[in-house]
Amino acid sequence: MDSKGIRFRGLLRRPGLLLRPCAYDALSAVLIEKAGFDAIGTSGYGISASLIGQPDMGLIGYQEVLERTRTIVNAVSLPVDVDADTGYGNALNVYWTVKNLARVGAAGVRVEDQTWPKRCGHMAGKQVVPVDEMLQKLAAALKARDEESPDMVVGARTDARSVNGFEDALRRATAYAEAGADYVYVEAPQSHEEVETLVREVPTPLAFNVIPGGKTPPFEIGDMERLGVKYLSVPMVCLYSATKAMVDSLRVLKETRDVKRLAGMGVSWADFNELVGVSRWRKLELEVLPKEQLLAMYGSTDLDEIINKELEGTQRVWDKKS
Repeated sequence: MDSKGIRFRGLLRRPGLLLRPCAYDALSAVLIEKAGFDAIGTSGYGISASLIGQPDMGLIGYQEVLERTRTIVNAVSLPVDVDADTGYGNALNVYWTVKNLARVGAAGVRVEDQTWPKRCGHMAGKQVVPVDEMLQKLAAALKARDEESPDMVVGARTDARSVNGFEDALRRATAYAEAGADYVYVEAPQSHEEVETLVREVPTPLAFNVIPGGKTPPFEIGDMERLGVKYLSVPMVCLYSATKAMVDSLRVLKETRDVKRLAGMGVSWADFNELVGVSRWRKLELEVLPKEQLLAMYGSTDLDEIINKELEGTQRVWDKKS
């Protein structure tokens, strides 16, 4: 059986840098997979914004993240590495969080050393727990992993760089690696020299993220790979682009009431249906529904005829808009 955890581990072991866009829902995960990436992350920042329309400040918890993870994992075949925030409590909460994320098919999970309620790593006002407390959480995560899904990847994140300085971030990253983390994610290093030191000193693959306008300098991906970074997250590539597209389209609709202009601002009805797999579901209908029902629904039992008839209708609609 193909384990997504084994696949994810293989990606972390292969030469070069693993580039990971982050999804905030099932649709963004599908688009990441279709774009040809090898792994998907989840973004707590994006999930908070898309689920409740609020900032990443600890306003969503374990249950919301578990359910959103389940829908993302079910939508794609790629390994999904889950942002589990602080684990939503103490070491017992971390154990329960990791155990249940494994049960819904997460290939990886990452726990961080912020206090709860946490906040986005690029926001001001963060605090971190003592190292010993984070090591307890990491031990609980590893125990849950070993019991439930031994191939799952467990990552540890430290936010200490902007709270206590680089030396403490290095000390924590090293401690988390030595305690068994499969990779260590250091939030917002401030120079190539810091990245180089972390890669050299921490005995496990190093992960970072790049957010336009965030606290991390605008590092080039090629430079990160050259410095030996193994795992680079681009968490807002879907969320920010989608947000701008929606803002622009809504502004056009409000200001002009011109639906024709909207046609060129997004994908077509037919293209979107293809992205979400309507053809696959039509094929499944032909396999499992009675012939009489299919004839009543479509007037045919031929897949190409059904699809072409549907596309012909939409093409006429889009032609009128052009």
